[in-house]
Amino acid sequence: FTSAKAVPDAVLGEHFHSKGKIFKRSVQETRVQDDIPDTQRDCTDKDNPKYPPTVTETTERLSDLRDVMAEYNVSAYIIPTEDWHNECYRRRQWITGFSGSSGLAIVTHNQSALWTDGRYYLQAEQQLDCNWILMRSSDDGTPSAWDWLEDVLPYGTSNEPIIVAFDPTLLSISTYNNYADAFKESKDKSIIMQSIQNNLIDEVWEEPECSNNPLLIMEKKWAGVDWWDKVEDIQGLMKAADVEMMVLHALDDTAWLFNLRGSDVHNTAVFFSYTIIELDKTTLYIKNTTELVTDEIGKHLLTDMKFCQNTPQIHKCLHINEYDDFQNELRDATKSDIINKVWISTSASYAVYGNVPENKQYSAAIPIQEMKAVKNDKEVDGMINGYNQDSVAVIEFLHWIEGAVTNEEIEVTEISAGNKVEEFRRKQEDFVSPSFDPISGFGPNGAVIHYSSTDETNVKITTDDMYLLDSGGQYKCGATTDITRTMHFGVPKDSHKEAYTRVLMGAIDLALAIFPEGTSGSRLDVHARQHLWDNGWTYLHGTGHGIGAMLNVHEGPFSINSRNTESLQPNVFLSDEPGYYEDNDYGVRLETIIRVVKADTPNNFGGQDYYTFRAVTLVPFDPKLIKYSLMSPRQIDWLNRYNARIRTEIGPLVQAENVEAYDWLIKMTVHVTHPDLDDHPDSPANKMHQSIASYVAMFAAFVIATLFITI
Repeated sequence: FTSAKAVPDAVLGEHFHSKGKIFKRSVQETRVQDDIPDTQRDCTDKDNPKYPPTVTETTERLSDLRDVMAEYNVSAYIIPTEDWHNECYRRRQWITGFSGSSGLAIVTHNQSALWTDGRYYLQAEQQLDCNWILMRSSDDGTPSAWDWLEDVLPYGTSNEPIIVAFDPTLLSISTYNNYADAFKESKDKSIIMQSIQNNLIDEVWEEPECSNNPLLIMEKKWAGVDWWDKVEDIQGLMKAADVEMMVLHALDDTAWLFNLRGSDVHNTAVFFSYTIIELDKTTLYIKNTTELVTDEIGKHLLTDMKFCQNTPQIHKCLHINEYDDFQNELRDATKSDIINKVWISTSASYAVYGNVPENKQYSAAIPIQEMKAVKNDKEVDGMINGYNQDSVAVIEFLHWIEGAVTNEEIEVTEISAGNKVEEFRRKQEDFVSPSFDPISGFGPNGAVIHYSSTDETNVKITTDDMYLLDSGGQYKCGATTDITRTMHFGVPKDSHKEAYTRVLMGAIDLALAIFPEGTSGSRLDVHARQHLWDNGWTYLHGTGHGIGAMLNVHEGPFSINSRNTESLQPNVFLSDEPGYYEDNDYGVRLETIIRVVKADTPNNFGGQDYYTFRAVTLVPFDPKLIKYSLMSPRQIDWLNRYNARIRTEIGPLVQAENVEAYDWLIKMTVHVTHPDLDDHPDSPANKMHQSIASYVAMFAAFVIATLFITI
């Protein structure tokens, strides 16, 4: 490690070469000082960097980590954000200062780099100091982590290879393989991956304590199926795949399987756990079993061992062991001669795979991922119930904030607004907690896609600019909610209206899409982007993500983006959330949760079913930000039908709680008959005129006929 040569200045140029490919360097390194706002780091003068108050100084932390790396003879250390079993530690956030949910940090002897996607570029520039190279992973030409390491690390030998180290519990097996395969191709450098059980970050900081909170039972009226019936279904799939054991590594897989929820991960209804399913028993691993398995939880989990001696009911045989015993027990169990194949998710950690003999590993997607994403009838009922409650809360909030800001009754800030929407949610019968920290951004802060307001960035919300709120809740009826609305409480600029309307048009076109079975989200993504593309605009995030039933706010395997290949199925719930962000100026995002439903088409070519979407979020859009002249009659028809649903389905619920908010709802959902569209044969106004003309003609014919008969 100590012999690693310094990287020459030429390497820090705009591009570098690796494996015959040319990669871009960090945008930060080629930025012009005059283009950098005060809210972002300025690294143009390396000796005198300029930082906003949101930046975390990491020089001392990196120095301490590099000292430990030297003790272990490590040339590079990987600090990922992949595994929720370690989510509470937030090690990557501590070493980098970057708090976004998606990011990978790598530290070498003399460099440190952070990879993140387009949602977080602005946030990273606001939080990273100049010790860090920002790798914009959504951009073409950005190197992968392994390509970058191959380029910056020195040469080793077969006797003294260059070591890239990692915590085996944090890195997924698929990611590990990406590194290992890349390094094998670069034999001349002699770079190897090495697992180190002790996390090196833990040796240079005081690690926090993780939560171990009580468990919550998801009632069958919302879960729809008893947990043991789910186990029996999974055991059937195991037999079909000739598998004797399945390992559940993802926290939400175990929570869904046992109809349990928790709160060990911030704002996510899961608990620290593993599960091993075998053909004759199931073992659940949780922390502190003595306290967590109360009489009520024990009764729910059928902890009576009588089922383990009853062959017809063997799917009810459950053992509950301590969480910390999982790795050792997995290793011991897979040594058995009766275990020939172990089903493990490709996203499980390197540590899990390391405890299963390689010849017994069966690496494939865990079927629970799809089972929990395709909601059963009771789960659908719970989702709709929760979204109705959430829509009431958000409507009450939007009514409140408009009055507070326009009348200047009180000072409303980004932070106080985020707190206020939670206050309205807490009035709802089934609300448990937020589903994520609110993204509450006014003006330029709204352009930070996953913005999190802090004391340093918090600003007053006024009538001068747009306000974006992305928030959600967990509801015990079995719903995780997520909604974004962008509002203007004054007179918007034409550029605001243009951006808002094009985003809305994309959201509507996606909601209107009709597609045959077998269609993936990647084939629908263009619906939401086309009207932005027409104007030379786009957004650097996916259009839609799956969402859980009081579980994860982002849930696989279904999504709507340019890459997803999973065929959408009825009763999958997804977000419909196009956006547009003008850096350092404003942001627009409109997010509505939609459900895949069967479409009513006049034909079904090839005997296929056809699907479409139905909105479950029912909250008005801001009419003052809509340029109706840009919209097609079909889009306006959808908007009118959506507003009518808000009035009929949510209106009575709001009226029962808050009459003034109900009046606001009525004002925001007025039927649209825009004069620019009156000449179009399909326009709402023209259809109304046609109806009136038809009735007049019918009445005239009746009068003439009556007169003729009389004569």
